[in-house]
Amino acid sequence: MKKIILYAICIVIGMTAVFAEPSECKILYLIPFESDSYTTPYIKECDEMDNVRSYRLMGFWNGAQMAIEEMSRNDNIQFDIIVRDISNSEAKLRNILEDTELMNGVNLIIGPFYGKLFAVAAAYAKEYRIPIVNPFTSRQDFMEGNEYVYKLIPSLEARPAMVSFLAQQTNAFPIIIYGDSTSDNKEMKAYLSYFRKQNIAHEIIPNASSVVTRLSEYKPSVVITFYDNPAQNLIISRNLLYSKKTDNLTFVVPESWMESKTYDIEYYSKLNLHFFSDYYIDFDEEKTKTFIYDYTQKYGVPPSLENFAFQGYDITRYFVELVLNHLDLDRVKVSPIAFPLSFDKSPDGGYENVNVQFLEVKDNEIVPSGY
Repeated sequence: MKKIILYAICIVIGMTAVFAEPSECKILYLIPFESDSYTTPYIKECDEMDNVRSYRLMGFWNGAQMAIEEMSRNDNIQFDIIVRDISNSEAKLRNILEDTELMNGVNLIIGPFYGKLFAVAAAYAKEYRIPIVNPFTSRQDFMEGNEYVYKLIPSLEARPAMVSFLAQQTNAFPIIIYGDSTSDNKEMKAYLSYFRKQNIAHEIIPNASSVVTRLSEYKPSVVITFYDNPAQNLIISRNLLYSKKTDNLTFVVPESWMESKTYDIEYYSKLNLHFFSDYYIDFDEEKTKTFIYDYTQKYGVPPSLENFAFQGYDITRYFVELVLNHLDLDRVKVSPIAFPLSFDKSPDGGYENVNVQFLEVKDNEIVPSGY
């Protein structure tokens, strides 16, 4: 009996030793720090750093390092990290990719961030079967015929689809578009194309007062505007605020309105303002507070969406786990802080994040829409 128990203990110890062995991940980061043309800027305030591209993208790399250090410490993962400054030079990129000693064993590529160079790197990734992450573009052509591409920004078509669903829930038809039908606005074109293809009732009204006249005090309405300049913001906002027709209104605006000084957030609550964003942070969550504290302690400045620190952390955490789980999305349990990820595979190509963030201003706070 003692021999059996001893044998069982040895098996358990052996299994523990096996599972305690560190996993390995070799990552190539291609980040446009633009160090070749970098000159030290004159910065008076800490938040001015977010206006300097090199500083912003250093925030991405800092966030990535936070993830790497955390996984090394807590998950016993061994990393081999390659970081290269890649902006617009295709020759420089090809020199990196053609360096067989450098690229040997790479099993994850993050970047490049610019479209032309990403296409080159994506072709390499396809040839060598390496997952490659496109962090900040809504373009879909990169995914065509390449199952190793992961596109993190949902396509623009996801937005009118969600607005249409909201209108269907409340029977708020026709959807009213406040704008110029001849506008070259890329997002507006995506909305109009979707509405026409899906036979969604909509109406384009170029005049703010006419928009208000079209609304009812009692019937739900959805109004979308693509104007993002202060003058247009002020015109439509004043017309709506003084109309007493905002109780049943869902007003969908560009995210840039959140940075506008035209009104404070109290007025945006009254307007029932909604907007789409690629990111959302719940600052009340404990993991968010911990990351902000640890990042600030380490780098002396707070993380932000503007300096891409949250994005660098989220992307690294998620995709390292994906690689270590043999690209099985169902086995990835990472819950990102700011970059909600839920992937659908395109029929003949890569993977696209479909988790579009639809936010609203409610009770003077920005929260996920409760439609």
